[in-house]
Amino acid sequence: MSIMKIRTSSLVACALLTLPCAGLAQDITGLATLGYAYSSVSGGRPDVNSLSLDGAGTLGFQNGFSLDLDGALKHANPDRGGNAGVFDIGGVLNYTLYTGPVVGIYLEYASLDSNGLLGRDINATSYGLTGGYDGPLVQAKLFYGGTDATAIVGATSDWTDYGLNVGYTPTTYTTFAAHWMRSDIDSALADTKVTSMGVGTNHDFANGFSVFAGISHMDFAALNIDSTSYGLGVGYDFSQIARVPAQVSLEFARTTIDPVGRNTDVDSIRLGVTIPIGGSTSSAPLNSAASNAMSTRHNALSTFYDNLY
Repeated sequence: MSIMKIRTSSLVACALLTLPCAGLAQDITGLATLGYAYSSVSGGRPDVNSLSLDGAGTLGFQNGFSLDLDGALKHANPDRGGNAGVFDIGGVLNYTLYTGPVVGIYLEYASLDSNGLLGRDINATSYGLTGGYDGPLVQAKLFYGGTDATAIVGATSDWTDYGLNVGYTPTTYTTFAAHWMRSDIDSALADTKVTSMGVGTNHDFANGFSVFAGISHMDFAALNIDSTSYGLGVGYDFSQIARVPAQVSLEFARTTIDPVGRNTDVDSIRLGVTIPIGGSTSSAPLNSAASNAMSTRHNALSTFYDNLY
């Protein structure tokens, strides 16, 4: 059975498991983005065509409980050589008090294949606790947990993950958000760490147009790699002119990886079609650098892979 079939089956199984929760939810909001990207890679490396499917949403229940769900399936096809891909899915069960404080637990799974760019493939399961404040103007959430993973350094490794996400929403049309996180990796051969930080923004104009931008930086000490990803894009909401609940988007992005052999630049043009689920939401497309900087995974390496193509 192929890797793609395994990942697709896993995605379907996880979706079926969430159906009972969706039936009990009083409120459902979210987004799904279907994306395509063309990436030009420096240093004589092959160009890459990528397809992606991203989803994120929240199921709201009674008595302050909610379930945040997100997932991504990305398939990168270079002009020559083997394919690369990302499959990740996760959820956070939250409990919000009346005054805004929120606590929760999270569980994520990721399968990461860089086609040799960062060594061997990685399968990782992350879990932990979250806590913070979720208000109409300011949002902040800390997390602390662990990851069980196959390792780039050694056969297996245990990770300790911790970080902070903050958001500022001055209006219903404008959002700013940032993250900082670190994964301390303990393996049989060596101890190392991966650090990620980023900031992003999204603004919707009254005429249906929107702009979004984001920048993220990763430092992977074990392989002496620094990576910076940034992008700028525009979108248009077709519901302004027709009964089509979809946004189309165009983004120009670059990821600089230093050093994989020689420094490597990945310049990408990303197209996206984003469909709201359960009502309209103001958000950057899920296949954008802005979204990856504003709403991250719970380990630093998965965040880097989501930015790559």
